[in-house]
Amino acid sequence: MKLKLDCSPEYKEAEVSIKCSAVDDRLQKIIDIVQNDEKQLTVKKDDFSRVIKASDIYYFESVDEKSFVYCKSEVYSSELRLYEIEELLSNTSFVRISKSCILNTDVLDKVRISLNAKMEATLQNGERVLITRHYVPAFKKKLGL
Repeated sequence: MKLKLDCSPEYKEAEVSIKCSAVDDRLQKIIDIVQNDEKQLTVKKDDFSRVIKASDIYYFESVDEKSFVYCKSEVYSSELRLYEIEELLSNTSFVRISKSCILNTDVLDKVRISLNAKMEATLQNGERVLITRHYVPAFKKKLGL
């Protein structure tokens, strides 16, 4: 794979262009990183709204019909339902890992097999989340396992 980098103060915005005969797993990971960085979500905390990058999000969880957004050290709420978040972040590094959770695979530290064909993912911030057996195949596919 060749890389060409052209830096100049005249460019207002960074642009990524990929030329290839086919998209393989390595290229898909690069595409995911770029797409995640551009996607943004509006979240709430303490009656304040803010916009955060999808790449800063560790995972989404639905509890009692409310969606929560977990970042490295902050937790926010979102007006979006989990299926809407999943649609918004399709073709990125996010993958559904249970009926109530969507995980950003870019923040994975390690994964281990747990009981009953489940898996447990440890994130870069030390948090652990369970991947239920129904979602293990999609999770493995996302990681290229």
